[in-house]
Amino acid sequence: MITVNTIDIFPSDNYVDIALSTGKKYKILLKDYENLPFDCQPDCLLENIIIDVTKLDLSETNQYFDGDCVAFLFFLSRKHTIYRSAISKVSMTDIPKKLLMSKLYYSYKNFNKNIKNKNKAIIEIDPEILKNLCGLVCDEFEERGYIDDRRYAFDKAKYLKEYKKYGNNKIKEYLYQKRIPADIISEILEDEYFNDESDEIFEDMRFLLIKKYGENLNRLDKSDRNDIQKAINTLIRNGYKYQQAKNTVFDLIEDENIDFRYAGYTEEEEENEDE
Repeated sequence: MITVNTIDIFPSDNYVDIALSTGKKYKILLKDYENLPFDCQPDCLLENIIIDVTKLDLSETNQYFDGDCVAFLFFLSRKHTIYRSAISKVSMTDIPKKLLMSKLYYSYKNFNKNIKNKNKAIIEIDPEILKNLCGLVCDEFEERGYIDDRRYAFDKAKYLKEYKKYGNNKIKEYLYQKRIPADIISEILEDEYFNDESDEIFEDMRFLLIKKYGENLNRLDKSDRNDIQKAINTLIRNGYKYQQAKNTVFDLIEDENIDFRYAGYTEEEEENEDE
């Protein structure tokens, strides 16, 4: 028979300590303890215990209870460890949900691997179960507002536009790499603040060109077609459309009457590059 020896509740730290007669000790989140689908009081038996089915649907975590009380306590203990790790990661900086999930999964997996190398008796957690645990923690963080993909995406996009002078394409690429869902990226960039036809766009591109070529673009060989194309490509790499980049470069060249015949451009080449 396995019995519960002690239960120490630490509400200020949001967890409960549970010790079993086998000598095993578990830390589980207070929220999970309150929703346990079985009675877990001092000196209670954990074998042949009556399951409280009314609590099975009280939390997403309880869906992983298969009737084995000790195994479920182990599961909840691992969740507590991952939860603590997540707290440390979001306390320093805002982070998207999918990126947090990835960081939690691989940090715990690597930690578990290192411990196993030192102690062959360590219980290794199944990768699929680990993925489920990380998902549960991320869902709870999202519900509590600790993480918010829309908030992260807007704040980051605003920073990239204001301080990096990135165009929408570059901002979209950056947010995609941070694993922000495509629908949220589209929603953010549809905001009037990111209107890529505004007068501010010209000023942002002008800033980038001046930063690279000087106030009067004096480091740009205006008679060299390749140099002009490189200037255009600089803006494209920073997220601007080809037509926007081309117009800005030519507008900033000293000769205001310049056209595509200047520096070797032809109308046919212009049409090909627009494609």
